[in-house]
This record gives sequence, structure tokens and C-alpha cells, in this order.
Amino acid sequence: MSEERIVFLKEEETDPIESDYPQGFSADDHCCWDILIVDDDPDVHDATVFALKGLLVFDRELRFHHAYSAKEALSVIAQNPGIALILLDAVMETEDAGLAIVKAIRDDLGRDDVRIILRTGQPGQVPELETITRYDINDYKTKSELTRTKLMTSVIAALRSWTQIRRIGKSRRGLEKIVEASNELLQEQGLQRFADGVITQMAGLFDLEPEGIVCVMDPGTGWALSDALPGSECCIIAAAGQYRRYINKNLGELQNREISESIFASLRNRRNIIGEKSLTVFFGEASGTAFATWIASPVPLKDLDTHLLEVFCSNISICANNITLVNRLKEQAWIDPGLQMPNLPALVEKMKTILAQEGERPLTLCILDIDGFNQINEILGYEYGDEILRALVARLREFLPPETFAARVASDVFALIGAPETFSQSLLKKISLMPIQTPDGERTLSISASLTSIDSTDGNASTHLRNGFIALKRAKSEGIGQIVRYSGSIGTETRERIRLLHELKGAFAAHKLFLVFQPQYMMPERKIFCCEALLRWKNDEGEFIPPDTFIPLAEQAGLIVPMGIWILRSALAALKTIHQAGFPDIKIAVNVSAVQMRHQDFLSELDLALEETGIDPRHLELEITEFISIIGIDNVLHLLNEIRSRGISLAIDDFGTGYSSLASIDKWPIHRIKIDKSFIKHLDDAEEKARLVDLLISLADRLSLNILAEGVETQSQFDRLLELGCQEIQGFLLSTPLGLEDLIRLLQKGVADAC
Repeated sequence: MSEERIVFLKEEETDPIESDYPQGFSADDHCCWDILIVDDDPDVHDATVFALKGLLVFDRELRFHHAYSAKEALSVIAQNPGIALILLDAVMETEDAGLAIVKAIRDDLGRDDVRIILRTGQPGQVPELETITRYDINDYKTKSELTRTKLMTSVIAALRSWTQIRRIGKSRRGLEKIVEASNELLQEQGLQRFADGVITQMAGLFDLEPEGIVCVMDPGTGWALSDALPGSECCIIAAAGQYRRYINKNLGELQNREISESIFASLRNRRNIIGEKSLTVFFGEASGTAFATWIASPVPLKDLDTHLLEVFCSNISICANNITLVNRLKEQAWIDPGLQMPNLPALVEKMKTILAQEGERPLTLCILDIDGFNQINEILGYEYGDEILRALVARLREFLPPETFAARVASDVFALIGAPETFSQSLLKKISLMPIQTPDGERTLSISASLTSIDSTDGNASTHLRNGFIALKRAKSEGIGQIVRYSGSIGTETRERIRLLHELKGAFAAHKLFLVFQPQYMMPERKIFCCEALLRWKNDEGEFIPPDTFIPLAEQAGLIVPMGIWILRSALAALKTIHQAGFPDIKIAVNVSAVQMRHQDFLSELDLALEETGIDPRHLELEITEFISIIGIDNVLHLLNEIRSRGISLAIDDFGTGYSSLASIDKWPIHRIKIDKSFIKHLDDAEEKARLVDLLISLADRLSLNILAEGVETQSQFDRLLELGCQEIQGFLLSTPLGLEDLIRLLQKGVADAC
């Protein structure tokens, strides 16, 4: 059916009554419907007006008002008391701006009559459930699902509701009961409580005893099976008095045939049925779910009461829509859409409930993480990754007791809550050993896990969840397939690392990090040919934090990328100063990590730093470690060749401590090997270390590479290295790391000594 082919039935014509309109709004204005569009996006205004252009609702045109902020909206509403409908953006200048407007309209302006339709362009932005249920809101839609037909339908339904509320506004005191009923029902959080409230409010409205039954029917079965046994598709969701024992039973089980037939007829024909001694009311909500309420009435209803009944049903339908909306929002907020299981917010609520139940038996939080899941997605594709997740969920349900609570808290991270004995090592290993089919054959899925006791004396839900992730991180750092139980020592260590990282970020932002430069010497003449730029950090207490403590933190947090750019620029700027001081042949060595080199902008940042400082690339040496091989041999070769093509030299730092093979090193376009200081410090007392150093020097010679020994601290080490044929050294024996001015003075002293 085309969206343009819409036919609307006319309402019964009535003459406008002056007193039916609010102060400042006259009967002359009844030719138009006043609609306010509130949205901070002008395109939304234009699109809405275009979609509703030419629409006649009960022979009246639409007149639009516009507001682009919460403040402007409230001003327009205050100045235009005839506004019947507000199309309101749920998220504008702030996330709760739309809901704040709703509160101001209802509470501050006292406009209970105006209809409100919430719209949002952000499907993941869920309004506060408490606010949605507290205030009378017609509908909540994402902008993407509001087609022209759906928008027109929503507008017409809202204006119909506005009309009905206004007509009855001055005609009968019973309106107060209807409004009170609507407000009370909107506060109900569940369908059964809502239905219970319908019975109670109907009884109060018509001064009847609350002896009633409310049923709900699925539109996919009940209305199609008109010849079925009456009540066979209906479930009794609420009842009062003598019928309460039928709650959650099928209507066909009700022994009173007259009641079941009346309810079924109301649902099938979608209308109210007024009997001699009973009243059966029909109402439905937007999704198509239908309700029918039967209540005993000893006397027939008067005509005016019948009119009130129609208005009551309209209001109850609005309430039902809101209850459905609340349930839908709850599902979106607490259910993972991909796996149809509880998500992180649901897990937190579950833990809050557990911690509030004192005296219950202890429970354990188990967090599972699939090792290497990102690589699985990259190699096999996200669809295959989703299949693995579904298979893991099925495996959890197979091996875990049915009372175990399970939730998905991240991409491939799941949380389980159960008795401590549930999560035995053998069970977790059994879950972990899940075979998966890949294009290369069958492989075993590896899972890391953490275990945390849930105890109210140890903190709240957030604390326990944080502890679980701390332990999980420790498990993953120890290798694949590890299981770690959280302990106080793990928490203390992690919190100290977090504190240190926070201080490091602050120190870097405040420019409190600085460079020092350690000379590198040619042997045997001890002539400085290069200096290595080294990063230093002195905290606010004046203590130096060791680089091997804070550099790994920076790498793990991704801070090493901007920090590395700053180090490179600062080192090149210092080298420019050295050259200008009269030492144009000095080179500078700068350390770069695998994390930096893996960054997509590494080469462009390198080129920019050289261009801005005017340094010849031949005076720059980048020191890398063997760990760079983690980005892949082919990627390493391509990157190193790109660097080499610029004229920049390359050195392998800490050689002998990594994982690269001699075959791969032979292919790398490097100039220099730096022997790690762990080999040098034992030259004085360990002959096997001397043999290793001799082997490394010979290897470098065979590969036509320069060899530099780090950490030379004694004269005997110097002499031994000279004897073994080492060409270059660096260490405290000849110079400690120096500030730039001290380095220049040392260079000048060397020239003076030579003269």
C-alpha cells in the first residue's frame, strides 16, 4: 500500500465553545491545529513541515511553530497556549534537554493537555525510564523510523487525544478521575500492575466494586481465529476479587461462560460491550496488542458515563502505549541485541540486587575473554566471529547450571555469576577447549578468565566489576588460556600503575618530561660521533621515575605515539643547536617502539619533523628493538626500507634479548647492532659472557654491520671490548647522560684536548 493513500474518518462535528479553550486562545483559532516543532537541526524542521504539508485533520489545517533550543521552546509554549502538539527532539544541546522540556511543560507551565511526541536521531540514546513513565508522552520514535505515513498517523492520534481531553475538560467533574487514573497508570512499571490499575481506576470512575478481569491477546492469533473456542487465545494478566485465582491462566479456563464470551467478543470486534449487569471495555496500543476489561455493573451506565468511558479508553490506550514503550526501552537498555542475552547494565543491576540481599550464600563473578578474537575477526570476518560468539553462548548454557546468570559485557567478553563451586578449573578448561572450524582446519578456541568473590563488605557492584577486569587483564598478560583469581595485591599493583599512568599523562601535558643525551664513542680514540636522546621524568616530589617503568605504561596506553613525536622533534631541534655550535658531523640516535612504527602516520610525522628542523636525514639514526617483528616480517621490511630510502640509518637496540631470527635480521637494512648491557656487565667475571660478546661482534662483522656495546662502566670492560674488536661504546665509563648545554661543553672540551 502506498504511503500517500491515506483516508481519515471525520470526527462528529461540534461547535467550538469559548470556555473549552485556554485563556488567550479563542474560537476563531479553531480553523488550525497549532503544532510546535522543537529540534536543534533546521533540516528536521523543514523535513517535518514538508512531510505534513497539506494534511487536513478533521477538516483543520496545521499551523507550525518552531523552536531550536529548550529555552526557546518553553518561551514559544508560554506565548501560544493553543499549541496542541509538540514534536520534541529528545537530545539537543544536552542529552536530557528534551526530557527537561517535558518536565517544565507538565510541572512549571501546567500544560497537561498538550500532546508530546519524542523523537531522536540517536537509536542508542534511551531516555530515563522514570521520566518517560512519570509524564504523559504520546510516543517515542527514532527519526529514521518515522516515515511520512507513521508521522501523520502519530500526529493524528495525538490531535485526536488532545481533542477528546479538551471536550470533556469543562463538562464533568469525572475528568479529574480520568487524569488521575492516567497519571497513576503511567507510573506502573509492569504490564500486570498496569492491568491491575485499569480495574481499580475503572471501578473508581464508575463507583463500582473492583471485581474484574483484564486479558491480553496476541494480534497474530486471536483476531484471525474468529471461529475458535472463545477465550482459547487469551491470557488473564490481572484480576480482582473472586477472580484473582485466574491470573496467568487461559481465559477458556474461566468457569463463568458469560464473562469469557463477553471479553472474547470485545477483543474480536474491537469495541466496548455494555451489558445489563456488566461492562466490558476494549482498548489497544500502537503495537497492536489488544486488552479487554470486564467489570460487574449492577445498573446500566448513563449516556454521559458512556461518553466518559470512551475518553477513558482513549487515555488508557495512551497509557498502554507508554507501558509498552517502557518495556521496549528496558529491553533495548538491558538486552544485547546480537546474542539476545543480558548486557552490561543488566549485569550491574543483577550485582546490585545480590549485594542488597544480606545473608545469602556467597557468589562468584567470572569474566571470560576469547584470546585473539580481534585476529579471528580480521582473518575470518565479522560474520564468522559472530558465529563463534553464538557457539560460545550455547556452550555456556550447556555446561553451566541453569541458575547461572550470564551477560555479554563487551565484544567478546562475558560475565557469569554463580556459586563458587560452579567455576572449577576443569569446567572452565572444558568451556575453553571449544573446537572451531577455519579455512586452515579445526582449531581450539582459547579463553582467559578471572574469578572475583561478590561480597557486600568489599564494595559495590562497580568495584567488583572493576576487580574482575583487573584480574582478567592480569590473566591475559600471563599468556593465553590463563585463569586468575582477584586478590588485594593484584588490585594494589594495578591501582598503582593506573596512578602512575595518570601522573605521566599530566606530566607530559604540562611539559615536565625532558631529554638528556648520552655520547657514543669511537674506539680506541674515544671520539664522540653520535649521542643518544634519552627521555627522563622527575615527578613533583623530585624523584626520577625509571624509564623502564613509565615507557611500557606509555606504550600500553597509546601515549607513546604523541610522546614519540615530541621526542623526535625535540631531539632534532637539539641536534640543530649542536650543529650550530660548531659540530656539524655529530649524529643523534632516537629510540622508536613497535607501537609508534605501527601507527599509520609514522612516516609522515618523521618526514615533517626533518623538514621543519632542516636536519639532513643522514644525521639521524633510529634505534629499534627486535620486538618490532611483532608487526609482521613483510611489514617490517617494507617500513625499514622506506626509512632507509630517506637516508636515515637504523640500529637494533638491546640486541640478543628479542625473538628475531638471524635469517630475518640478515634481511633488515640496518647499520648498527647495539649489544645489550646485560652481556657487557659480566665481561669481568664470566668467560661465557665474553664468548657471547665475541660471537655477536663476529656476527656483526660477517654482516658488515657496526657494533656498539652499551653500558660500559669499567676500564676492564673497555679493554676487553677493545681486545674483542668492538668498534663503538656507550656507557658511564666515558660519560653519563647530559643536558644539552653540558653536552656541548663536553664536545668543546674534546676539541680543546685534541688541540
